[in-house]
Amino acid sequence: MISSRYLFIPLLAIIVISCKQKPASTADNSQAEDTTVNKVDTAVVDLPGDKPIPLAQLVVPGISLGQTTINESSENIYTRLGKPDAGDAAMGKSIAIWYANHDTTGYVTQMYFSRDMGNDETSRVKQVRVTSPVFKVTNKLHTGAPLKDAMALYHLKKVATFTDKGNSRSLYDDAKAGIGFEADDKNIITGITVHEPGKDVTTTYLPFFADLKPVK
Repeated sequence: MISSRYLFIPLLAIIVISCKQKPASTADNSQAEDTTVNKVDTAVVDLPGDKPIPLAQLVVPGISLGQTTINESSENIYTRLGKPDAGDAAMGKSIAIWYANHDTTGYVTQMYFSRDMGNDETSRVKQVRVTSPVFKVTNKLHTGAPLKDAMALYHLKKVATFTDKGNSRSLYDDAKAGIGFEADDKNIITGITVHEPGKDVTTTYLPFFADLKPVK
C-alpha cells in the first residue's frame, strides 16, 4: 500500500503540471493568430479610430452601393438620382448611365436592370458600377487603391478583359460575395461593381462594354 501511494503522488504532480501548461500554450497560439490577423487587416480594414464611411458612400458586397440597393426598383432609383444621361433597353433588360456633373469625361455610375417576365414586371437593379473614389468598401479600399488591397479581402478571380475609353481593363470578381473590381495595367482599381451574390458578373457587364471578353 505504501509503495502504491508513493507512485500515485508523482503521477498526480505530472497531471497538475500538464494542466497548468495547456492554457499558456493556448494563449501563445491565440496571440500568434491575433498578430497574424492584424498584420493582414490593418492594411485594408478600418480600425476603431478611423472615420466611419457615410452610408451614402458605403459599398456593401452583394447588397448595396451607396444609396442603391440590389433589386431596388428602377422607379425608386430614377426618383432619387434623376433622369440618366444615357441608357438603352431591350427585351425586359436595360442599362442607365449617370455622369458626374453630366460630363461624359468624368466619373460614371452605371446600372443594369431586368424584369422577371411573367412573374415580376418591376424593373429591378441587378448590378451597380462606379468609378468615383467617393464610394468605399473601407476607408482604404476604393478606386485609385492597389488591386492587392481588394485581393486581401476577397476571393477574386480574373473573369474578363475589356477596354474603357481606349484603356485596357481587367475585371476581377468574387461571385459568392457579389463584388467585383476593375484594374488597369498597373493593377490600380479603376472601377467597383456590386451585383447579386452567386451570379456571373460577365453577363451583366457585357451591356456596359461591347468588347468584353470572358476569361475561361
